[in-house]
Amino acid sequence: MPIKKTWKKPERSFMCGYCEECGKQLISDAGGWIITATKKYFCHDGKDGSCFDNYCMLKLKKQQENNYVW
Repeated sequence: MPIKKTWKKPERSFMCGYCEECGKQLISDAGGWIITATKKYFCHDGKDGSCFDNYCMLKLKKQQENNYVW
């Protein structure tokens, strides 16, 4: 009896956006990226020095500077 070959639907991957810090293209099935509440995309690989960590540190420094101004 012959084996019936079935058609496999190809997996789709979509481009979701670009990293705000480094400009890297972010793919839907690649993972390793974060979207903030303001719809900003960032790379995040869980290691020190990721784009999202850099963004958070920059925002923290700006917030601290603004609190000391007045």
